Amino acid sequence: MSSSVTGGYAFAMTQAFVENPEQKGKDLAISSLAISVSLILFSLGSLSFIGAIVGHIALGKLKAIGNTSHTGFAMAGIIVGYVSTAIFFLIMIGIFTFIALDYSTWY
Repeated sequence: MSSSVTGGYAFAMTQAFVENPEQKGKDLAISSLAISVSLILFSLGSLSFIGAIVGHIALGKLKAIGNTSHTGFAMAGIIVGYVSTAIFFLIMIGIFTFIALDYSTWY
């Protein structure tokens, strides 16, 4: 009798954690935005493109299953990731240009 109880419990647990592709796409979409925004704070935007990559993966999964409910999160993650990375590199180019000009030699 006890073996059927534990077997039933194991079956119920495996049914609860079966992968749901729709939920996986939604989770990736939300995490892409979270990754993009958090990497702005932790890496000053230099690594925010990682959130954009996760956003592209999420968009692919959502389009494959035909779900459009969380595409806004994925698009926001992509946009924030690319824009913050571009701004970081523009600032770095400006800093290196300022250093390279060496205004002390101008009279």
